[in-house]
Amino acid sequence: MEEDKRNTMMFFAISMLIMVGYPYFFNSNRIVEPTAIESVKEKSEVSSISPPLSKVEVPVQQIKAENIFIESKNLSGIISSRGVKIDNVRLKKYKKDKSNEETVQVLGDSRIYFAQTSWVSDDSNIVLPDENSCWKTNSTSLSENSPVTLTWDNGNGLLLEKQISVDEGFVITIVDKIKNYGAGNVSLRAMTIISREFESTDDSMNFYEGPLGYINGKLEEIKYEDILKQKKVNYQTQGGWFGITDKYWLTAFIPNQKLRHNVSYKCASTGGKNIYSVESITDVISIAPSVDISKTHNLFIGAKEINTLDMYEEKLGVKHFDLAIDFGCLYFLTKPLLYALAYTNDLVGNMGLGILLITLLIKLLLFPLANKSYRSMNRMSALQPKIQELRKKYEGDNVKLGQAVSEIYKKEKINPVGGCLPILIQSPVLFALYKVLYVSIEMRQAPFIWWISDLSQADPLSVFNLFGLIPINLPAFLQIGIWPLLMGITMLLQQKMSPAPADPAQEKMMLVMPIMFTFMFAQLPSGLVIYWTFSNILGIIQQYIIKKLDEKHRKKVQAKKS
Repeated sequence: MEEDKRNTMMFFAISMLIMVGYPYFFNSNRIVEPTAIESVKEKSEVSSISPPLSKVEVPVQQIKAENIFIESKNLSGIISSRGVKIDNVRLKKYKKDKSNEETVQVLGDSRIYFAQTSWVSDDSNIVLPDENSCWKTNSTSLSENSPVTLTWDNGNGLLLEKQISVDEGFVITIVDKIKNYGAGNVSLRAMTIISREFESTDDSMNFYEGPLGYINGKLEEIKYEDILKQKKVNYQTQGGWFGITDKYWLTAFIPNQKLRHNVSYKCASTGGKNIYSVESITDVISIAPSVDISKTHNLFIGAKEINTLDMYEEKLGVKHFDLAIDFGCLYFLTKPLLYALAYTNDLVGNMGLGILLITLLIKLLLFPLANKSYRSMNRMSALQPKIQELRKKYEGDNVKLGQAVSEIYKKEKINPVGGCLPILIQSPVLFALYKVLYVSIEMRQAPFIWWISDLSQADPLSVFNLFGLIPINLPAFLQIGIWPLLMGITMLLQQKMSPAPADPAQEKMMLVMPIMFTFMFAQLPSGLVIYWTFSNILGIIQQYIIKKLDEKHRKKVQAKKS
């Protein structure tokens, strides 16, 4: 039925509208259901998850605090020998803003955000270093070829050592060693913590940010507000990885994949600020006299580049490190598309051209489906005069009208939903590409041509100030740039080439949709708008060619009949 076809098309259009517009009105971060959380009983939380640090007064050592300067191919920063917190790390390849040379600072800056490894004990009589303890260091320079060793002696039988090294990528490796030179056994646990002060971002509703980890063969994500309510969420896992993520940046510990860990997502309020942390702690380790042990911790601090994450996944033997990227529910489509995006960018040297190339390739892959859809719509359009006559003839009698229309479709061998089904089949690919273009770091600060200098940002021009000729500041909803305008025009052209709705109300609604999409897409990354516009242009060309071919074919058939 024509009405069924029209309703199906309306459903798809409204679905797309909701997909794009929903984040502007509601928070759409994914929620992990409470049933998916493997909680440790509250009774055992204090003893097995977060043993208190030593209550014994830490001995004062005459060691001066020194700064250790990180300088590798991709990382720079400072580690203080006081407490040995990693709380000042920058990414040398990435600029905070294209307008200046300041690099992105992942850890530190003006907020609480640090990573740390330590030893803890259930025995409050064991003296262990705290955040004010100054470690002795053999060097103040940390680079790929220059690791640093720090030592701390509790003066009561324990000698602690940290060997810190950095690779050419984004990983800092910390080897925590401890030697028991006392007379009795010592029971300790190895612990890691990543702690940060939460700062919301304007567009965080479109992607996941916060504590996450690959735990027990499953990605575990819990929103900041959910942790705030629960205060503490516990897991037990072997191997995996865990940390805190932003849209483009990740800080995560990758432990020994053969060891079991207790992992906790926590929230504590300090000075009016909510401090979130991801902690891991091993089971109790007993150290006999004259015995030394060590634990290796790999700390990733860097950009969520797909090729980099895959490299570390193989190098460190960790599973699904790529899930740090918010691929969404269409992982089987989004990851291949992200590979394609990265490859085409390397191939053509311009991300905008890469987007156009990917759009063209997708259109070619879906060419048979699109052809079927357009041919079905053309045949439906050709039958509109006959159907309008039937509507007048059977006005008020929907049963007979339906039967008459069905007879026409049967006679002409037309499937009334044939034009919608291919579109629905294509929709997962469109959603997946939408996700990839929105969350991939490959889009960040990537230029296209002319005025588009950053494909991850909205088109900076606006038709309402004559594209910058009139020097006035406009509200965000009036920033309608050239690309969003082109997208709206192409949507309108596609509608004009499609069968007109028989219902006038539906026709008016369909005409309003390009306007609504234009305003909404104007606030989205220009890379998305370029993809959508170019896809529309290719669709218009394909639809026009098919329409002309079908008209030519019908004329030949009519000529033979006459």
